[in-house]
Amino acid sequence: MQLVEVTQESEAAVCDVLGQIFMHIKSVQEDIARLNFESMEKINDLVFDSGMEVDEQTFIALQHQDILTQQLGAVSELSDMLQKHLQNFDNYETLESKFLSALEIAKAKKEAFRGNAF
Repeated sequence: MQLVEVTQESEAAVCDVLGQIFMHIKSVQEDIARLNFESMEKINDLVFDSGMEVDEQTFIALQHQDILTQQLGAVSELSDMLQKHLQNFDNYETLESKFLSALEIAKAKKEAFRGNAF
């Protein structure tokens, strides 16, 4: 097995690429969340403007759309946190600790949102 020397330039390059990946993921998530929210608004308008009575299944479907938007927002927040940690990169051990902390926050938010739906 060959050891590879890690230089500050290679560390910076890896952090830069990871930052770009997180930016891309966040952009896709924001687009999906926006489309989901717009869809939810249109369905709400249709239901309430028409005076339709909302049955339990429709209400649950609308709740699920709201939860989708919340979850996507939480993942975007995670992407932001990870990008900030990459920009303030000290060493891999510190970065790992910060990433794990951000992951725990994201998991807690997932469970909080999930609890509202189920």
